[in-house]
Amino acid sequence: MFRLNSKSRSSRLCALVADDEGVALACVDHAKLEKPVLEYCAFHPLEGEQSLAALLKKTVAQYRLDKTRCSTLLAAQDYQLLLVEAPEVPAAELKAAIRWKVRDLIDFHIDDAVLDVFDVPPSGARNVQESLYVVVSRASVVEERAQLLQEAGVELSVIDIPELALRNLAARVPQDANGQALLHFGANHGLITLTRDATLYLARGMEFGWSQLLDSSALAERLALELQRSMDYYDRHFQQAPITQLTLCASPRGVGALTEQLLQLTGIEVQVLDIAGVVDIPAGIEEDELAHCLLAIGAALRCEPAQL
Repeated sequence: MFRLNSKSRSSRLCALVADDEGVALACVDHAKLEKPVLEYCAFHPLEGEQSLAALLKKTVAQYRLDKTRCSTLLAAQDYQLLLVEAPEVPAAELKAAIRWKVRDLIDFHIDDAVLDVFDVPPSGARNVQESLYVVVSRASVVEERAQLLQEAGVELSVIDIPELALRNLAARVPQDANGQALLHFGANHGLITLTRDATLYLARGMEFGWSQLLDSSALAERLALELQRSMDYYDRHFQQAPITQLTLCASPRGVGALTEQLLQLTGIEVQVLDIAGVVDIPAGIEEDELAHCLLAIGAALRCEPAQL
């Protein structure tokens, strides 16, 4: 999304995802395009009075990531993902037209905003480009995140968003050819993505995570309802065949109970994401570590060339 200048042409991309819990790291080698190699991943929790900046510097030094091409993700509260009507303007005027459209949809001045856009698939009814996704954030937030990583010593090439990190994971699951819903939960935030053929059709954020979800049947029912609404919209608006596969990302606390709940509430088959089917995984990485690092792995799977 928000791309920075990068001179590196390495097939290796690392992702550092920092939040209130700690730092998740994943490094992926894209030389084998049919199945990238996860070189390593690790999660380092914040401890005591340690600052995030200090933990990042320690992580970069430990894994010798200085001068390494890296990506990162914005936190859910740091941006908005807006679905807007595609303006009928030349490509060169697109971003200016989009800024005009979103100025009343954000709670800060448009002059303080930085944004990027990506396509929503054409509606099945008319098969024309009717909408665009717009990622908008305060410029100061993006600058702060970039500075945090750069001061830790890495070569930051792109600042991305979790929705596209999940798209990268979903794109390598066989069921994605026919459409799938992918569910990921952090400790206090959840995300549903609907994808097909490596394309993001729809995304929905949830204001609860695995720490609340696994202890509340009411939240499981709310999740199932949101899933059904999202899939109904996908069917109607894009006129696609109904999604019949739910893919659930593992959590550090396990997802067995949730898998059974969603099957009972939706009647749709639920599978747990097999990360070994997405990337080659070296021996010795524990499942708990992989669960903590899924978004970082997804960010490191990014393969679009930088354009700005």
